[in-house]
Amino acid sequence: MHFVGVGGASMCALAEYCLLAGAEVSGSDRVLSAATERLAALGAQVYRGVRRDIIARAGLVVRSSAVPLTDEEVALALALGKRVTERHEFLAAVAEDFRTVAAVAGTHGKTTVTAMTAHILKECGMSFVAHIGGTPVGMGNLTVCGGSGELPRELFLTEACEFGRHLTALSPDIAVVVNMECDHPDCYRDIGEVHETFAKFVENCPYVIVREGDEIICTGAHITIGEKCSHMKECAYLFSSVPKCGGGQTVTVSSADCTDTFTLSYAGAHYAEDGTFAVALAVALGADMHRACAALSRFKGVTRRCERAGRMCGAEVIFDYAHHPTELACTLDAAESDGSRVLPVFQPHTYTRTASYLDAFAEVLGAREEVILLPVYAARERAKAGGTSRDLAFAIERLFPECKVHLAVSLDDAWNIALSRAGEYDKVFFLGAGDIYDLKAEVQGLDDVGG
Repeated sequence: MHFVGVGGASMCALAEYCLLAGAEVSGSDRVLSAATERLAALGAQVYRGVRRDIIARAGLVVRSSAVPLTDEEVALALALGKRVTERHEFLAAVAEDFRTVAAVAGTHGKTTVTAMTAHILKECGMSFVAHIGGTPVGMGNLTVCGGSGELPRELFLTEACEFGRHLTALSPDIAVVVNMECDHPDCYRDIGEVHETFAKFVENCPYVIVREGDEIICTGAHITIGEKCSHMKECAYLFSSVPKCGGGQTVTVSSADCTDTFTLSYAGAHYAEDGTFAVALAVALGADMHRACAALSRFKGVTRRCERAGRMCGAEVIFDYAHHPTELACTLDAAESDGSRVLPVFQPHTYTRTASYLDAFAEVLGAREEVILLPVYAARERAKAGGTSRDLAFAIERLFPECKVHLAVSLDDAWNIALSRAGEYDKVFFLGAGDIYDLKAEVQGLDDVGG
């Protein structure tokens, strides 16, 4: 089988799964990466460009959601009469090979919750396969545990993405919905359509875990997660957190049966909530709650999620995948909760999202002393009027004239501006879901005094 766009997080995990299952695998992408190198080392034939001989030999062609039907290899496969399927359809087919499927959905945090749960299950000695949309520290985005030399078929843990309503292709036995917002305005007209899609995702699922207040999407049995306040809520799991001396937080989680704690090395109520979801899911899958919490305290995080990368002119450098206004606010507020001065370096992701949430982005970023904006990472889109970084800069300057906005023209330009300003701050955050992460290599080349 052949994967077009094989370097993507989900695609490379699925390709690796097929290799482990004994299939002959090939893949292509515009850019080769560490992920494609790993696949090649495992025995896949990976390349850039177009190979007619490879397509002619493939029994099945799987295309990334970012790859259109007009792509040269996809068009060639169709012309040759090959079966072509999209990533989410193939993921659903893989899930059918397992006795139990647990799917984690949500606008924000699904990668972290999936990774946390996989870590807990691994630490608890359970047998499973996990498909994760990021790379947890110490694990791959395809994680296989147990099976005695063969792929285990007991449990499949996977992310479920709402883009293009793709999550509805899955029929999970256990579903998690961490939260719901409209992150893909190119796919949804409003939050009502988002709710309808999540409701369809869980409608036939016998066991659903949702955030308190989001039960509106559930018609059957479900359990809820909520933050413990002065008045007790009727939730199956309640959590509260306190900052740890020196950074991070200690989270207390309570169920009807017991109360326990886990620690995280990063701040933010959203991470405390993610951890509670992971504990609840792990318990639903058979883990002991005490062991789950102890395991979660040893969780080292996920790349691009509050990832510490080094120092720049004395300031701590952190990379984060945040690309929606809510995510930016949570990330920056948590970073500043210890009194730190933070310099955001932000790469907007897609013109549609930038245009749709222009003022919301400006409200978050403009509340800081200064911000560095990179050009929009287009992903699957063409340039759109009203959704450029310059439009965002104008919006910030209109709403927050005291905020200094630096409009970078490239990754290198953004890096140089950050290098010139980092000495005034405690932390520099590189934010976005595009290729801004390539700047991590520049951080590693510094000597902690600015290069």
